[in-house]
Amino acid sequence: MSSALAGLMCVVLVLTSCGDPGAGGDSTAAGDPVKGEWIVIHELSDPEGVNPLITNDASASAIFNRVFEKLLEQDFATTELYPVLAEARPTISDDHLTYTFKLREGIRFSDGKPLTAKDVIFSFKVVKNPLITDGAALRNYYESVKDVVSPDDRTIVITMSKPYFLAEYFLGTLWIVPKHIFDPKGLTDKYSFDETNSIDKASGNAALKEFATWYNTADVKRDMKLNVGSGPYMYDEWKTGESVTLKRNDNFWNAGKDKWNPSYAEKLIYKVVNDRSSAVVALKNGELDFMEYVPAAKYTEEIDTVATPFLRKYAFASQSYSYIGFNMQRPILNEVNVRKAIAHCLDRDALIKQVVRGLATKVNTAIYQERPEYDKSIPSIDYNPTEAKKLLAAGGWADSDGDGILDKVINGRKTPLHISFLINAGNEMREAIAITLSDDLKRIGVKLDIRKLEWSVFLENLRTRNFELYIGGWVNDPIPSDPYQIWHSSQIGNKGSNYVSFNNKRADELLDLNRIEFDEQKRIAYMKDFQQIVANEQPYVFLWSPLYPSVYNNRLQNVKYSAVRPGYSPTQWWVPKSGWKYAPVQ
Repeated sequence: MSSALAGLMCVVLVLTSCGDPGAGGDSTAAGDPVKGEWIVIHELSDPEGVNPLITNDASASAIFNRVFEKLLEQDFATTELYPVLAEARPTISDDHLTYTFKLREGIRFSDGKPLTAKDVIFSFKVVKNPLITDGAALRNYYESVKDVVSPDDRTIVITMSKPYFLAEYFLGTLWIVPKHIFDPKGLTDKYSFDETNSIDKASGNAALKEFATWYNTADVKRDMKLNVGSGPYMYDEWKTGESVTLKRNDNFWNAGKDKWNPSYAEKLIYKVVNDRSSAVVALKNGELDFMEYVPAAKYTEEIDTVATPFLRKYAFASQSYSYIGFNMQRPILNEVNVRKAIAHCLDRDALIKQVVRGLATKVNTAIYQERPEYDKSIPSIDYNPTEAKKLLAAGGWADSDGDGILDKVINGRKTPLHISFLINAGNEMREAIAITLSDDLKRIGVKLDIRKLEWSVFLENLRTRNFELYIGGWVNDPIPSDPYQIWHSSQIGNKGSNYVSFNNKRADELLDLNRIEFDEQKRIAYMKDFQQIVANEQPYVFLWSPLYPSVYNNRLQNVKYSAVRPGYSPTQWWVPKSGWKYAPVQ
């Protein structure tokens, strides 16, 4: 027998502290941890949903990861996989096609119902259902799952149609949701895994279609009464536009045994403040306990831990990057010269200095720069408006009518180089980037309109390809690279994550080869070839990998940081009774 991820997941996390040499460590002066009190955490916007199988935004996952559990999880300190719902890591066949998990005894959902192998099979049938549109982002990691069976209530045997080098990770880290709540009619019992692997077979199964139709509804995504998990917290209340509240699951089946989830706080309140300047004021006033991302200028210039000694600062590293994406389905942006010209009009060095105050590192590809597969040879696209003009002229763009905007005939119509730029409201960093780019493009004859949308609307526009340019960001897990979800052409339709509609046959081949290869050196070669293709095609303007300038109230104890996303864990925090202000001291 073998373990698919043995030796793959050892990483070293380097955390960077800015402004407070004592930040990031836990305080031992406060005494032993105590249970109780409420902790208030900043969110820039409402989560898109609370169901983990059909919700993909980072803020939502930071919330629902406290409510739902997985067979395996990444250790907060080492990032190695460790068993949670499972008794141990799986037994894996030598051909990497069969994975056998055994559930622990006594697992229960927060409503008291037992969690069994039936719930695990059900969760896999949800994620595999091709008619559940909002499951597309997650589903690609399970495309090779051929069958899932349970010889008994605690044993799960998963069969793959082909090997996948990250199979143990993704099979083990699927959130497990309750069958008794989401499928009381037993509809998922009436379709097989074979039918989920074919859109034609799926469309022909009435039960599969009926289940998908219901699972696509807003209630399943947002209703807290439906979304019952087995984790240390449970959903309490969602006040749209104001807050999402979790309360401690006092009947948590694993209470006192999970070292990374002691769940000290009685409640975790994720408070929505859709303007980071206002959020910083709330932080200074003690209305927020933790802010994951403080605007860099405010972090360096306004958060003074001498003037406000109850605040602590810590800029932590993350495996993420920001970028500008082009909708390559639009005729103007389908031209590589236009995409490269726009890239040459973005002064990343100046933006890193001015907008993020140096708390970022330039990146040139989609691979995390600390991974061995990151291709350091890819050249940076430097700020060069003169080169941008040459590229556009070579592509036939000229100001034929003297209005200051370049144009040319496309498909028989005179088309101005007039582009819409989508950003999410409340994100001042992205707005500053958009404004700066708009000013620079105007100087070379390109008009850019900036559109600000509420977060969930912004996401829906990306998924339905209703945009031309947008600013986005991806967060990677601390594991070897598999960029399939974002870059494979199969992920263009059905609300997949290939928002820019990048379609390159050789890139697809490399992504496919990468998934079935267990030799790290071969995967590194595949990924370097893939990065060269992306660099030549320029579907993204890669910006930078940021540090997250976090600030927290020092009433919080045991605040630590990790490579495991989102980079921190409120289930570990506690407040000394002397610092309680929301809940009565027991």
